Amino acid sequence: MNLPFTHPGLLAPFGLAILLVLGLALRAHLQPGLGVQVVGQRPLWQGLGLALILAGLGLGLAEPRWGLPEFPRLTVHVVLDASRSMAVPDAEGRTRWEAAVTALDRIWSHPQPGIRWGLDLLTGDAIPVQPPGEDRTLLREALRAVAPGDTGSPGTSLGRGLPQVAAQADRDTPAVILLLSDGEETWESPEEALPRAVEALKKARLPVCVLAYGDGQPHAVPPRTGAQAAVSSAEPAVSTAHPDFLAHLAQATGGQVFKDGEAAAAGLQALAAGKLPLPARRSLQPAHPEAGAWLALVGLALWLAFAGKPMARWRPILLLALALAAPALRAQSPPGRLWAPASVKAWLAQRAIEGGDLPGARHWRPSDAKPAHVLLAAQIDLRTGFPEDALKVLSPLVGQGSPRPVPAWRAPALLLAARAHLDAQRPAEARALLERLLLEQPGQREAIHDLQTLVRDATPPPPPDPKKPPPPPPPRPSMGAQQDELEGLKQRLPKPPKSAGGVRDI
Repeated sequence: MNLPFTHPGLLAPFGLAILLVLGLALRAHLQPGLGVQVVGQRPLWQGLGLALILAGLGLGLAEPRWGLPEFPRLTVHVVLDASRSMAVPDAEGRTRWEAAVTALDRIWSHPQPGIRWGLDLLTGDAIPVQPPGEDRTLLREALRAVAPGDTGSPGTSLGRGLPQVAAQADRDTPAVILLLSDGEETWESPEEALPRAVEALKKARLPVCVLAYGDGQPHAVPPRTGAQAAVSSAEPAVSTAHPDFLAHLAQATGGQVFKDGEAAAAGLQALAAGKLPLPARRSLQPAHPEAGAWLALVGLALWLAFAGKPMARWRPILLLALALAAPALRAQSPPGRLWAPASVKAWLAQRAIEGGDLPGARHWRPSDAKPAHVLLAAQIDLRTGFPEDALKVLSPLVGQGSPRPVPAWRAPALLLAARAHLDAQRPAEARALLERLLLEQPGQREAIHDLQTLVRDATPPPPPDPKKPPPPPPPRPSMGAQQDELEGLKQRLPKPPKSAGGVRDI
């Protein structure tokens, strides 16, 4: 079971500490004569407040994860079976190798933003071909130079090859393995290979997504010719695909089985966008330790509220701490506004905009550097008639350089900046920003619409004057005139010299 925490092991000790605190608080509440009595003190409520403090501390250190990432990112280690058995033609009229290469070609033919691809061939060992990168053309060229059975050790060893791929993968980045194979294990029994591969993949927290090929019936392996015939004697002469073995492997590692290349492309893109879960160590979901801080703050307030009269001695110390923290909090807010966390300001400003309260949105306008909050602040400036302020806020997001992969906030930032330039009566700058957006993201519909509507040409060509019609086209020469011109050209051309006479002419 994958808990949505970066460090779920910290939850158990903090849970035991919370139970201990609640037990002591209940004991002090039921037996008040055992402790020092303080006027106004509530031991049970104080224990609850201390338990909330411990819960917030444990929750913050465990780092709960939810939400979607700002931009997709995933490393896909493609492991392609290159054994001789992939030459068997039982994949709907094609060989297993041709079907696998066609599926990869379909996956790599579509743009996959944020996904890095690596390529390894699987035979008796794992053969690295291409390290993770975004050059899909290079991967296609590398596959064209490979033929099944011509590389690496004879046969297929999933129990040895997959642990080798897992050992090379980065352990701290979101990653999966895409395995394209017939599932035939020739070096050891499937019962021995499956636990060995699953153990290494679980330790590395690498899910295996599978594309299986073969109909599950025994087929003769095409023989080799020439000097490689002796090598083929070490491989089995009959091959039987085992898609159930690959399904068990995917299920045991938390992966999935894809039907074809289109389904694999959609599934990998969903993994990269955070819409499908990954193991906690490789999770794409952002961590939120601030949730534990808020919970601990509630517990501290509850503990202070029911501490009784002795806390009056602490009031000067608390007032002094508040006085020292007030300038720092005031510096984080514009003059005349109360300090509040940026997320709270953004929420209040968004609600004000949705309700049509532009002064309220202007009052709670966020001022931090988070891209989503910057876009919200620029939208508020545009709605309230301050295009120059919107351009100043958007300047960090609309720089000349475009980050790779292109984040989700890039297009809205350029569109808002173009709208601000248009409101400031600078259509040329707006046109330049929209053209830059179309260069970075070709086919962006909103940019095309804005270029066609918002930034029109202010000086259209004048209509034709009926009093001054355009001159008629020159008359075309007749066929006779063209023939006379050709004959004149022939007469003016120099005549070819006569060849020397032969014996008959003497």
